[in-house]
Amino acid sequence: MQAEAQIIIHLQALLPGGWIQFFLAITALASVAGLVLFATIIFFKDKKLSIFYVISFGFTSLFNLILKNLIRRPRPFQTFPQILNIGGEDGYSTPSSHAALAALTAVFVCYYTFKQTKNPYLRTLAILAMLVYVGLIATSRMVLGVHYLSDTLVGIFEGLAMGFVGIKAYESINVKIKRAE
Repeated sequence: MQAEAQIIIHLQALLPGGWIQFFLAITALASVAGLVLFATIIFFKDKKLSIFYVISFGFTSLFNLILKNLIRRPRPFQTFPQILNIGGEDGYSTPSSHAALAALTAVFVCYYTFKQTKNPYLRTLAILAMLVYVGLIATSRMVLGVHYLSDTLVGIFEGLAMGFVGIKAYESINVKIKRAE
C-alpha cells in the first residue's frame, strides 16, 4: 500500500491546479453524466442496447457498493495524511466504482461500434478511444486522492465482467425476440 500511496503523492505533487480541474471533469464521464451521454449516443441507433447499458450500469453500481462494504478498505487520504481528498469522496475505497463504470461503458461502446461497422479503422479507433477513456478515469481517481492503483484495477476488471454479462444478456434476449417473431 505504501508504494501505491507514493504514486498518488507524486501525481498530486506533479500536477498544477489546471490539471486538477481537467481530472475532475474527466471523472464525471464515469458517473451519471457519462451514463446519460453514452446511453443517448447508443439510443439513437439501438434502443434495446441502450436499455441494457443502463440496466448494467445500475447492476454494476449496486454490485460495487456491496463489494466496497464487504472489503471495507480505507481511502488513501484516510490512511496517508499527505494525500489530499480532492475528489471529496467518503466511504470505502475498493473497488473504484468510476473505473468499473468506465470499463462497463467501454465494453458497450466497443460492442456497439463493432455491431455498426465492419471498418477496421473505426473499430480500432473505438478500442483505442475506450482504452484512453478508461485509463484517464483510473488516473483521475488517483490524482484526486480517492483510490489506489489496485482499487482502479479491481474496478476495471469488475466493469469488464459486468459489461460482458450485460452484452450476453442483450444478445440472449435478442435471440428470443427473433425466435418469437
